[in-house]
Amino acid sequence: MINLKTLLLENKGDCYRAAGNLVMELPDGAKLVHGMVNGQGALAGLRFGHAWCEYNNKVLDHSNGNKQEIPKALYYAVGHINPKECKYYDMEKTAILMLKKKHWGPWEMSGDTIKLYSEDIPDSKGEIGKKNIKIPSDVLAKLHD
Repeated sequence: MINLKTLLLENKGDCYRAAGNLVMELPDGAKLVHGMVNGQGALAGLRFGHAWCEYNNKVLDHSNGNKQEIPKALYYAVGHINPKECKYYDMEKTAILMLKKKHWGPWEMSGDTIKLYSEDIPDSKGEIGKKNIKIPSDVLAKLHD
């Protein structure tokens, strides 16, 4: 069984460096991928940047000392990965961006951790009832009618 809870803890890991190094070792046709994944376990409800390699319809994720090789369709399904949100780089483009940007990535996306739900719903007891927004007098008048 694939343990993506461990695998997808990359907001604290080395995924960009591991994937950048790995793509340089793989044969022609391999791609470095920077994308957004849905967290699991302690990271449930969060979406964050992650990096992996793809070759021969498999995802190779060697982050945090792992050596995961997973069918691409399964990896994308479990991580709720949208290919349209991903950036794909061949070895040459990877090398160019590494030299130009002087870091492992991400280069063309923020990779920031975000909440899956964009509503501003209070999620802790201390946030409930903190904002005192005055009700306009015309609205109050309608309530009395």
